[in-house]
Amino acid sequence: MEGSKKITYFWGIVFWAVCLLVLGADIREVHAEGEIKVIREAKGDLEQLEAICVSEDILSEWRLEESTQNSAGAADDGVQEFLSYSSDYGYRDMAKRSNAAARQDAYRQLETICRNFSTNGKDAEIRTSDGKEYAAAGVVELPEYSMTWDELAEIYFMFRNDNPQYFWLSNQVLYSMKSSGVGASIIPLTYDAYRSGAARSSTLEEIVETAQTVYQQKITSADDGYHKVLKLHDILIADIEYSKDTSIPTSHPIAGAMTSARSAVCEGYAKVMQLMMNCYCIENIYITGDAGGGHAWNMVCMNDGNYYWLDATWDDQPYEEYQHQYFLVGNQNFTDHTADAATGSGKYFLYELPLASDEDYVYSPDVPVPSKGDINGDGRVTMTDLLMCLHHVSGRSLLAGDAFLMADINGDGAVKMTDLLRILHYVSGRNPAL
Repeated sequence: MEGSKKITYFWGIVFWAVCLLVLGADIREVHAEGEIKVIREAKGDLEQLEAICVSEDILSEWRLEESTQNSAGAADDGVQEFLSYSSDYGYRDMAKRSNAAARQDAYRQLETICRNFSTNGKDAEIRTSDGKEYAAAGVVELPEYSMTWDELAEIYFMFRNDNPQYFWLSNQVLYSMKSSGVGASIIPLTYDAYRSGAARSSTLEEIVETAQTVYQQKITSADDGYHKVLKLHDILIADIEYSKDTSIPTSHPIAGAMTSARSAVCEGYAKVMQLMMNCYCIENIYITGDAGGGHAWNMVCMNDGNYYWLDATWDDQPYEEYQHQYFLVGNQNFTDHTADAATGSGKYFLYELPLASDEDYVYSPDVPVPSKGDINGDGRVTMTDLLMCLHHVSGRSLLAGDAFLMADINGDGAVKMTDLLRILHYVSGRNPAL
């Protein structure tokens, strides 16, 4: 009889546990103040990614202090345009994930914070938690959502993958979750080298100048998509040296490759390629994964509508000035790379990738190249396209269909003043890139 009671008790516990799961009880992972969660371990060229817990009480104290995120500084058109050289692949992928609305809300807040922090010239706010100092750029508030720490970390690092122009974004992020289960925050940080507003501003100016004089100056209006990618690949390889010291923080973002250091690891190579292809509205994706160790590279969508692999780091070899063994290749010649996947979480998580072509890309000049800015579809970007964009922005005559897509230069799903300025600078000859 005693044994029967034990069996009944056991199955009773199982029953109620199942009920709690089915009913969606809020079973949350509790983290201690200052606890570090390793999102991705340092491996190969890839730097370690960390999410650090901040208590609700500490975050409440921080909110009482003045925040940098509420003010944007003046920046010339060249800087503002440069800050729009982003991807939105990670943002679009968020629609497929848990808490999609919260993820995309947080992403948009991060964009505002990062743009303002890049231009306001202010020093980062030094926050103290568990005896350690952190240089904060602002606070993303998600008061209406119940989030897991995995979701919060993935939001930040997917945003970071999409936006190489924010070179100062640290490999660490702070997060906080309310004990009630509803409400969370993300606190983006800067690398120590860019705590100073003056250092951040001078670095940004140097990077923008490098983009214009080293890369854009060598691209002409006669170059189609293929030749733009080819030139960017070759310019990058000729201009920088591979860094064997992965401990230097600036070797991972674009800062190492686009300042006087002219040195980067694979992450820096891939992010410069991503940034400059974004500049020319060439659809591409920043990839992390394994290639005999942690590694980063790119996927590129060419004018045949197919995706191909590109690894500028592995093409930068001392025995050959311009190697193209890993330039726009298909799956059959890319078997030594394995990308991270959306099926994983934490350190193994990456957005869902499109299928790549099995065959290498074969250049065909006869295939039409869709061109951003060519709103009327005549194969050129001229004053006519500028006026059509102006009429849309002013509300006089709204664009739709393919015309709208071609006018959306920065790919943010809207046609506004930023897109109009980019077309204006192109048509006037001020900037050879759209």
